[in-house]
Amino acid sequence: MKNVFLINDAILFEPERRRLGPIAGYPERAVTLHGPVNACLLQLLEHNEQVLTQRYLFSTVWEKQGAVVTTNALYQTIASIRKALKTAGLADDIIKTLPKEGFTCIARVRTGEIETFLAPEKIPDESVLDAASSGMAESPTPAKKRTFAYWIAGLLFILSCGVFYRTWKIDEPVLASYHNVGQINQCEVYSSWLDQDKSRRAFESLSERYPLNCNPGDRAYLTLNHAQRGVTVIICDKNPQDTDARCHSIYYRQEYHEEE
Repeated sequence: MKNVFLINDAILFEPERRRLGPIAGYPERAVTLHGPVNACLLQLLEHNEQVLTQRYLFSTVWEKQGAVVTTNALYQTIASIRKALKTAGLADDIIKTLPKEGFTCIARVRTGEIETFLAPEKIPDESVLDAASSGMAESPTPAKKRTFAYWIAGLLFILSCGVFYRTWKIDEPVLASYHNVGQINQCEVYSSWLDQDKSRRAFESLSERYPLNCNPGDRAYLTLNHAQRGVTVIICDKNPQDTDARCHSIYYRQEYHEEE
């Protein structure tokens, strides 16, 4: 059985299932985290109260998967973690940004098997139930109180629908924000740049330096990496959000210069 994390005695995190949610109503009220968000949160919890540098997180979350991303992608991932924790019901901000140092988690963290934290509810004694039933029979609820209870139940249902919709939309992959620039050499190309013409010229120029071969249906994601002065191209055989997607990356160390 894999270990799970209990955060501030209120939130459960199952890294193996990429699941996060309040302990009350778990797992029905849990949300599924995007891969980098899940991996980054796991690193922060495993090194609770320690400072993790940007370089460390780039290495353990992305580069071991063959991907090179921008600093902006890291900050978007940290923001998604904070949003997920808040939606799950955690009021405390446990993820801290330390300028020029990195990030740290300052939570009360316990680890163990999930059954340890999800103890079954105690079943009331039959005599207690009989006494409660007798009391209800002797003191019937007035019609006005029943009507008020129905209104409260309806309001709670509407609120729960709103929470479900928010948690369903909690996490958008970083690559989902890339812009489609069309098909080039059988590659369906997406770019982090807004300028479609510039993106197409950049992709074609990079293809001349190192062949970018795509099979029909493959997707190519073009990323300008300001921090490391280079360009990354990630090629996947399908939508990278799919769990069985196969991707590989090519990193051009020299910065791309476009003729004006």
